[in-house]
Amino acid sequence: MPSSKDRQRIEVPSYFYERLAQIAETENRTITSVLNQLLLQGLSNYQPMWIPSKHLNRLNEHAQHVLTLAREEAQAFNHHYIGTEHILLGLLREQHGLAAQVLSTLGIELDATRSIIEQQMGRGNEASSEEIDYVPRVRKVLSLALDEAERQGCMLVRTEHILLGIVREGAGVAANVLDHFGVLGKVRQHTFALLGKQDEDSLETKGKQQEQVRRKPHAEFQ
Repeated sequence: MPSSKDRQRIEVPSYFYERLAQIAETENRTITSVLNQLLLQGLSNYQPMWIPSKHLNRLNEHAQHVLTLAREEAQAFNHHYIGTEHILLGLLREQHGLAAQVLSTLGIELDATRSIIEQQMGRGNEASSEEIDYVPRVRKVLSLALDEAERQGCMLVRTEHILLGIVREGAGVAANVLDHFGVLGKVRQHTFALLGKQDEDSLETKGKQQEQVRRKPHAEFQ
């Protein structure tokens, strides 16, 4: 536990301090009050950063496959990064995930999505010889996906949680593509509708299995 003296002291770069001083002078406030306000605002909107080495095992098999496919898409475009647009393409390609079903019900197709992304982002001139990494916005999307999974009481992040993360983040290329197709505001509703149908189907299947067990003749003992 740091001492009270340490807790009262904070070091910031000089250009931050100069900006804080300018705001404080303009608003006739102290630098400390301005800094406190900014910190409170920032902390209220803070989302933990998604770290692959720490959080990858929080994704189920299909969600992990989405990230693999996203990397493939980025490399195919000769992009030197993995953006939300590549994640969206990965969601469309992972046909075993609920996200692909949601996007299909909304009329979103893989080829048309690739075409829009190419129009908006273009292709790189040459493939990267280095390991490509996620842009900060993707890390935020995946952090939001973790939050979506926790809100729903899920142990692991599934593909639909990643899709919901894209929608919640709302400002990436993937969100712009969904908005281009006119479905950005419909994703969440359709996702929970399909989740509800899955639960109903699961209960129906379970009920049929129980009924079959009840009707099965008892074995006769010799």
